[in-house]
Amino acid sequence: MQKSRKIGLLILMLAIPIFFVLFFELFSTSHYAIPIFYENGIDSLAACQSSQSAHRVKPLFTQTANKAQPYQFTNAVQIVYALPTKCEDACVNILEELARVQGVLASQAPPQIVLVASPDSPSLSTITEKYSATQPDWLFFTGTEQQYPSFLQCELVLPRADILLHETFVLIDRLGQIRGYYQGTDPSEVDRLIAEIRILEYSTEKNEN
Repeated sequence: MQKSRKIGLLILMLAIPIFFVLFFELFSTSHYAIPIFYENGIDSLAACQSSQSAHRVKPLFTQTANKAQPYQFTNAVQIVYALPTKCEDACVNILEELARVQGVLASQAPPQIVLVASPDSPSLSTITEKYSATQPDWLFFTGTEQQYPSFLQCELVLPRADILLHETFVLIDRLGQIRGYYQGTDPSEVDRLIAEIRILEYSTEKNEN
């Protein structure tokens, strides 16, 4: 009798963790959904003309060797940051936070970091020189003079009322959809960004399997 009780208790102890794993696998993944911004388009912005019913970030035409080359915001999870004209203390701290994001997520498919700047910004060359060695996967782009302002306003939908333009990280998924805005000067906001990238990647892997 005593032996039967021990066996029953052992079976129960083994069954409880299995139950919790199955429960969370079946029911918990839908409790935290990352929003998709502008699912009905951005027609409310008078300066932006869009025929898309659901907003997807269109290519940025970057200035390379005097030619405008399009960069597509698809096929990878991406974080976009618009550099200020001068990258001073706050900007440097924000770039360190971007490096932290990539370091934390290095064990999985890390997000593509994209830094964009206006054509007249002297900060891009300085930052490229400083970070290209330690962050070889970062992309540094100068938008064309004609497109860059409208790219910020009509594609990234910046600036926002709640975050300063040059403190904003924009999270874009593999379909080119904006999934979040985060204040790069706030470590807790950056932690939220890391968590939501993990959820995006987990959801992608789950859908592919």
